[in-house]
Amino acid sequence: MKKIAILAFGDKSAGGIYQYTQSIIDALKDENSNQYIIFCDMDDNRFDHYTLEVRKISIPQSTKFQKLIRAFQSMFFIRKPYFFQKKELALFQDIDLFISPLISAYPHFYLNKPFLFTLHDMQERYYPNYFTKKERIVRWLNNRTLAKSAVKIICESRFVKEDIVKFIGVDENKIHIIQSPPPLEFLNYHFDDAKFEDVRQKYNLPSKYLFYPAQAWFHKNHIKLIEAFKKISEEYDEIFLVLTGSQQNNFIHIMNKIKELELSDKVKHLGYIDYEDLPYLYKMSQMLVMPSLFESVSIPIYEAFVLGVPVCSSNVVALPEQVADAGILFDPNSVDDIAEKILLLLNDDELKNEKILKGYEKVVNFNHEEYRKKLLNVIND
Repeated sequence: MKKIAILAFGDKSAGGIYQYTQSIIDALKDENSNQYIIFCDMDDNRFDHYTLEVRKISIPQSTKFQKLIRAFQSMFFIRKPYFFQKKELALFQDIDLFISPLISAYPHFYLNKPFLFTLHDMQERYYPNYFTKKERIVRWLNNRTLAKSAVKIICESRFVKEDIVKFIGVDENKIHIIQSPPPLEFLNYHFDDAKFEDVRQKYNLPSKYLFYPAQAWFHKNHIKLIEAFKKISEEYDEIFLVLTGSQQNNFIHIMNKIKELELSDKVKHLGYIDYEDLPYLYKMSQMLVMPSLFESVSIPIYEAFVLGVPVCSSNVVALPEQVADAGILFDPNSVDDIAEKILLLLNDDELKNEKILKGYEKVVNFNHEEYRKKLLNVIND
């Protein structure tokens, strides 16, 4: 029996990776052929009720000198645990294999232990202007070092697998495409009818709205969506746009655009909301809109599918592969096309119901048992 560490250091601000990590743990928590140990931050209590062993750690902050040395280690594949304290080494010494949902070298790379990790995307290759020079260098170094050092790589679409082969030169047989389902609590979700009104009042939600849950990163393309919504609101005065997600580096531009287009009374940005309320925000919406310019796989799309919410999505990168004919696709760079496709779905209840049914059919058998089998094939190999 192997001792396998699942590194769950990503917090809620990590966006989709937070849910992705949760899905991995949900899939493996009842698997008995290996012993799984969750590693997380000291103040993370979400796994305290699990039957799995949980080891909490405060990752020491690195000095500038230590960061420089570790960058040198990454560049030349020097897998030595410099700067590790004895208590850190003791926490990890019995681990046979690490699973890292994050693009991180800590601690597995430095400990020279086998690991598999998920490479979510190589967005910096397509939109370098969305990253600082330092961020591009760090992403290049991390992706290259981890991809070449890992025993296996997981990704969630053919598009990303092809990118890994093209940009890093990794043998394609080392890369496994495994799409993760939504977190377990979303599958077969049971709504409490009495809670709908409570959630509506809690967030002061309008009766009709489009929904977009996404952190305020540039590639999430909020600006084009807001410009398209301006056109939609001229035809549908009763429709609102509800945004959720943390305030990242594009947030100020989003708020300025809302003000510039005089949509302050029509667009609500709720920030980060309580996760247990999220299904209700989906269900009360007219549709999920996903205008992102770059996604390997969109977890909100799967969440919408499983909750019976229609999806209107951009047609770039891996999203057409994910959505197929279960949603309406648009060009995320065209304000007119975004508005036109949203209006198409708003105006046609028969089309909307057809897409809801097809979306649900895509995920009805997309469960954690099947996901666990695919993960185990990689782990045991």
